[in-house]
Amino acid sequence: MKYKFLITGLAISSLAFAQKKEIRNMEKALEKGNFQEVSSIFSEINESEVEEKYEADYTFYKAVTVLGNPGNPKASGDELKEAIVLIETAKDLGFENKALISSYTQAAESAIFSEAQKSLKDNDQKAALKNVVYLVERNPSNQNMRMNAADLAYRVGDFETAKANYEKLLSEDYIGAEKSFVATNIASNEVEAFPNKQAADLAVMSKKYKDSKVELSTSKLGSFITNLAWMYKNDGDLDKAKKTFSDAQAKYPNDESLKLASADIYLLLGMNDEYEKAISKLNDNITDPKVFENLGIAAGEKENWDQAIDYYKKSIELNPDNYVVQNNIAVAYIQKGNLEETTAAEQKDFYMSAAEHYEKVLKLKPDMDSAKQTLISIYKSFKMDDKAAALEAGN
Repeated sequence: MKYKFLITGLAISSLAFAQKKEIRNMEKALEKGNFQEVSSIFSEINESEVEEKYEADYTFYKAVTVLGNPGNPKASGDELKEAIVLIETAKDLGFENKALISSYTQAAESAIFSEAQKSLKDNDQKAALKNVVYLVERNPSNQNMRMNAADLAYRVGDFETAKANYEKLLSEDYIGAEKSFVATNIASNEVEAFPNKQAADLAVMSKKYKDSKVELSTSKLGSFITNLAWMYKNDGDLDKAKKTFSDAQAKYPNDESLKLASADIYLLLGMNDEYEKAISKLNDNITDPKVFENLGIAAGEKENWDQAIDYYKKSIELNPDNYVVQNNIAVAYIQKGNLEETTAAEQKDFYMSAAEHYEKVLKLKPDMDSAKQTLISIYKSFKMDDKAAALEAGN
C-alpha cells in the first residue's frame, strides 16, 4: 500500500509540474504573439485535472483560445461575451496580470462594438442595439456608448430605452461632444471607430488598420433634444416636450447644434410663429428644400396662401422632383383662387398655375388619383376637353 501511495503522489507531483510548465509555455507563446501555439498547448491540458492553484491561469488562457489575437479576434457573437466572462472569472480566481486582463477585455468589447457597426451596415439595427446595450451595461459611465444606445433605440422604436438613456445623459450634463478613437481599415480604406484608444492601437498592431488617431465630435444636443421632444409629444405630454426644449435652451444658450435644430423642434411642437422667426434668421443660407416645405405647410395652416406659395416655390427651386411639394403648391393656388376677393380673371390664372403643378405631380407619381381627378376638373372647367379625355383614358 505504501508503494501505491508513493506512486500516486509522484503522479500528482508530475501532473502539477506539467501544468506549471504548460502555463509557462503559453505565457512565452503569448508574449511572442503566437496564438496558434497557445491554443495547441492549451488543448493538451485536461480541464478536469487542473489543480486549484492553476485554475486562474487556465481560465484566462481558455479565454485567449476563444478570443485569439486581440488585435484581430477570431471570436464572434456569443463567443466574445463568453471570453469576457472567462476573463472576469480568471480575475476573480486570482489571475494577477492586470495589463493582460485589460487588453483582452477591451479587445473583446471592441469586437462586440465592431459587430454592432457591421449590423448597422447590414441594416440590422436591432442586432446592433443589443450589442450596444450590452456594452452600456458593462460600462455605465461610457456616455458615448450610452448615446449610441439611445440613438439606436430611437431608430428601432424602442422608445422606453431611448428615453431612459437620453434622460440619463441630460442628468449628467452630457451633450455629445466626445473624443472618438478611429483607425483606417487597410482593406476597405474606411475609417472605423473603436471604443477606446487602446483598442484602436491594438487594431493597428494587427496590421489590419493604420493611422490610429483621436477625433473630437461636435455637440449632439440638438439631435437628442429633438428625439426626446418627439417621444414626449408622442406620449401625449406636450408640456413636458416644451419644457425639456426650453430648459435645454436656457442651460446651453450657445450650443450650435441646438440652435440649428430649434426650427425643427418649434415646428414639431406646433410653435409656428417661433418656427418662422427661427427660419428667417437662416433664410439666406438655407439649402435644404425641406425647410421651405415646412414653412409652406405652416403658412398654409394659417391660410396665408401667398406666403405658402412663395415658400413652396423656393422648395421647388431646390428640388423640383418632390411630388408632395408640387401637389401642395397646386392646392395653395386653388385655395387662392377660391377666395372671395379673387376676380374671375385672377381665378383662371391661379387654377391654371395649379394645373401646371398637378401635371408635374402626375409625371412624378402617376398613380396619385387625387391629383388626377382635380386636374380633370380644372380641364373641364376651362373647356380643355381633349386634355380631360386623354387623362381619363390614361394617356
